[in-house]
Amino acid sequence: MARTARQILNALSRSTSVHIHSTTELAAHVDSAAAAIDKRRREKGQEAARRKPELRPVARAEHGRYIELTPWQVLHAVARGYVLAGQGMGRGLAEHWLSLKFCEALDRNRAGSMDLTDKGRSSERWYKGMQARELAVGFGLAVAEHIVQQRYPDHIVSVVDTSTVLRAGWPLSVSQRNKTSRPRPDYLIEAWKPGEPSKVTFVACRGNHQKPSKRTGRTRSTTIQQLVKGAELTEGMQIGPWNTTPCLMLSTELMGPGGIVVNALQSPGETLLPLRTPGAPGNAGEEIKDKSGIPYPNAIRIPAREGRRTRTVDGFQVGEDDLAWFGQLLARTAAAGLTAFSGGGQNTARYLTARQGREHYNVPTFAATSSVDDADIEVDYTKFVGTDHVFRMGSARIEAFSGMAEDLYGLIKDGRVEEYRQAAYELHCKRSNSREAGKWNGPISLHADGTVMALSILPVRRRRPL
Repeated sequence: MARTARQILNALSRSTSVHIHSTTELAAHVDSAAAAIDKRRREKGQEAARRKPELRPVARAEHGRYIELTPWQVLHAVARGYVLAGQGMGRGLAEHWLSLKFCEALDRNRAGSMDLTDKGRSSERWYKGMQARELAVGFGLAVAEHIVQQRYPDHIVSVVDTSTVLRAGWPLSVSQRNKTSRPRPDYLIEAWKPGEPSKVTFVACRGNHQKPSKRTGRTRSTTIQQLVKGAELTEGMQIGPWNTTPCLMLSTELMGPGGIVVNALQSPGETLLPLRTPGAPGNAGEEIKDKSGIPYPNAIRIPAREGRRTRTVDGFQVGEDDLAWFGQLLARTAAAGLTAFSGGGQNTARYLTARQGREHYNVPTFAATSSVDDADIEVDYTKFVGTDHVFRMGSARIEAFSGMAEDLYGLIKDGRVEEYRQAAYELHCKRSNSREAGKWNGPISLHADGTVMALSILPVRRRRPL
């Protein structure tokens, strides 16, 4: 029997368990698979791929056997992950609204774990490919944010699309003739707290529909290959000295044993960005220009190790002299994501450089493609402003809203990024200490950065006969 719109929205609001798998056995399987790949490449006369040299399981204290999430929180993570991914080419259609097509794909199974619904198990290959790619971002980022939050419990975490950041200083392809994409992590997570240096983590997210082995009950080959690929992607970018930035590699099994399973491995380290001071030169409120003169061939310097001399290799390297610029760039790109999520096109343009796609937010929009920050809702006596989108779920008309707390969005609109961060941190601390539950008649997800995403069923509109 088909579910009603109200039943679907209720399912999106229910907290469910998402299982986390991260063990020394998994790390060993990935190392073994990587060694086999390198052996085959050498037999063909090809150079072995560069990967993170040391993969470990994530500490159990940072994730447990599972985390509790609602499907709507996962879709919120998808939306935030994709909001700048196209540099505004589809902003009027609200790039982040692509997550809405998965409203009927997730629910809780009988064991209380998050799982695909019958509709989410569509046999169409194109749908499965899209679902594995996009839901992997949601589950991967949700788990990665949780892990980073456990490491830095008094910080706020922001997610930024890596390609959008790198466009300000590096060509993303190997050459103009060869358009092959250069390996890089999918996302950067910045853990920040006013008055302290930011901490950066690289994230690579993949997903698959491979069913568990009937003999062992666990998926192996596709998941392991995806984690091997994650180790290659994260090795392609370095901040400061080689191999000091922590990395998270995640592969989501959408048809895992007992429900959805996120497999996670890490490469340890810590990267601190220089402290910025509000009002001082280099703060995130100041306009930033594309970086010129950063060489990309043989940019990464790998120190002598395992009998090999010091060498330089291709990749994205943020030198120690560029850390302050990069911290400013990261904060401004995150601010652009906040305004894009809230529908503010020209407000987004002010935070992007020319190579990051500023012009896409300055051009006129057309009917049915504009996204404007003129909508608002109230939750827990807090007014949120942003943009909305109306779509149908069967015969029901559903309104989706995304935006930010009004006071915070006002600071971002005025270009006061450092003040926004201070205010967002204070608001987060108050909200964390509040036991009052917000009342909203539908799925809602509030994030510590001040963003909100919500659904509600619109009243039935009766037309008068002509």
